Amino acid sequence: MASKTIRYDGDRSPSAKPLILLTTIAVLLLVAVPISILVALFMIVFGHVVGGFAVIGITVLAAILAVVAAGASGIRHLQRIVEQKSFRVVHLSQRDYHYEGDNCGHDHSNDEIRII
Repeated sequence: MASKTIRYDGDRSPSAKPLILLTTIAVLLLVAVPISILVALFMIVFGHVVGGFAVIGITVLAAILAVVAAGASGIRHLQRIVEQKSFRVVHLSQRDYHYEGDNCGHDHSNDEIRII
């Protein structure tokens, strides 16, 4: 019985460190987009039109790719957590959703609302 209380490395949930890293990179790149637009506008004003548009395009493309990578890894991380046996997910049957409505014969006007 005591061996069930010890968690081994294989029983642990997947690490969220890569997900946190990708999310941080995505947020930093999203913050960098307005700054790069200002830099690109200065470059365009001072004669480097192609370079300015390249800075805007590369920054926006990098931000989009970072957000997609963070979202995809977040979905994979969530799927791995839900698939683990230690994470209890209860599948409800059709009769678990049965609701009588107002036909139960009781007065519910003074019932208190409780969050379980």
